[in-house]
Amino acid sequence: MVELREHLTSQLSQRLFLVHPPEPPPELLLAEPSDGIYIGKTRWLNVPVFWDYTKLINSHIAIVGITGAGKSYLVKTFLTRAAIIWESNAIILDWTGEYNKWVRQAGGKVVSLGKESLNLLDLAGLKVAERTKQIMSSFEILLDLHNFPEERYDIEEGLEKTYAKEKTPTLSTLVEVLEKNKKKHAARLLRRFLVEGSDFFARTSTLEMEKLAESGLVCIDLHSLPTEEMRSLAGLTILQFLKERMRKEELKEQKGIRLFVVVDEAWKIANDERSDVITIVREGRKYNFSIIVASQNPTDMHKTIISNVGTMFILRLVLREYKDYIRNSLNYSHYIDEAISAFGVGDAAVNMIFSSRSEKAHTFLLDKIDGEEPLFVYSIKVGNMNVEKEREEFSRMLYELGLTDEQINLVKVEFERGDGVLEASTFVSLLERFGYAHSSIMTFLRQLGIEEKFIVEVFSLTRRRRAAKGVVDLKLRDEEEGA
Repeated sequence: MVELREHLTSQLSQRLFLVHPPEPPPELLLAEPSDGIYIGKTRWLNVPVFWDYTKLINSHIAIVGITGAGKSYLVKTFLTRAAIIWESNAIILDWTGEYNKWVRQAGGKVVSLGKESLNLLDLAGLKVAERTKQIMSSFEILLDLHNFPEERYDIEEGLEKTYAKEKTPTLSTLVEVLEKNKKKHAARLLRRFLVEGSDFFARTSTLEMEKLAESGLVCIDLHSLPTEEMRSLAGLTILQFLKERMRKEELKEQKGIRLFVVVDEAWKIANDERSDVITIVREGRKYNFSIIVASQNPTDMHKTIISNVGTMFILRLVLREYKDYIRNSLNYSHYIDEAISAFGVGDAAVNMIFSSRSEKAHTFLLDKIDGEEPLFVYSIKVGNMNVEKEREEFSRMLYELGLTDEQINLVKVEFERGDGVLEASTFVSLLERFGYAHSSIMTFLRQLGIEEKFIVEVFSLTRRRRAAKGVVDLKLRDEEEGA
């Protein structure tokens, strides 16, 4: 009787699923090609999905997914189409150096902040009190000033004196003022940004944010800065300048978004409620630009971002902790959760919060992200499990592991021989041949999203093959000696 009830329940749920598939009404997803950015088609009804920000509560976007799942591919496709249909500008705050090659190939401009400078104390058209508040907010996030209340007061007072002393002061001036007033502890907190060769924030600005915001495609490469603190300080400062620039301008009646700002892997500023990333997302339509926040670790994003962006793309996630964090934030079905675990490269679930009320589900599945260029995928076979990675992303991971260009090319040759597919044991043998220790290889396999039980299986198979090869070599030597 219990089995019959379960069978009937299953049949009923399947029928309801077919009558009411988990997708928004087509009229919310369709748009004129000049009104929206085409993303792909829905998995069940094959409806073309256009990102039309006028139908959403705001124009801000979040993207999550493991390394190699297709995050940067989605960003590149999105920005390319926005530039074509709306002539949108884009500024990418690149934490890892992932986008600079593509931006150059696309005819854009790459700015290396290791070579350029950004004066932290520039007023950017603000009143002293307003800019002081912004600077203090950045210091609070990066220097944990809530643990140093006395130093916090000294720095804020020092800023007021610095602006009174000079018309265009720098961070060096602020530190001098603090030391002159015997505020040594406060000065010491700021000196980390004045180390010789790392004083990017203490010189006259060479970055002209007004021009950069109107320069088409721009990548501000932050990965050459020496510390995460410095990258975050640069990111926060640039966002503050852009926000104020947009705030001053009246919203114009025009199609499309004027400026997209991409913040990729910026965990330190995406997970702090005081950050301008969160302020911009929370205040929604007030700003005449769109911010795109991307991360491979969803817990690096504050829940305010996840629950308030108008659009969220969820690519493949492996860790249960990450999947639960997103599911609890967006409250989608078990069916969607199961699908996310089985995603290949370029597969995505999309959550859209429409400005008009809809009874249909807001989280739905894309058949595939339809990109501007072919999505080249490498597949690593581990037993009955396949792990897919975007080719360029996989090459970048190998480079970060320490492989030379020649070694990376050898790995690519092995993949090409198998038409993009390679046995994990063969890949492990290659890394061993390059001199990598088992611990390093195991860590890399985990980064690829391979489960522990399969990692053990891979090493066992590699050992067996090596042992078998040793026996064959031994027999050949014996035969040669006998001859």
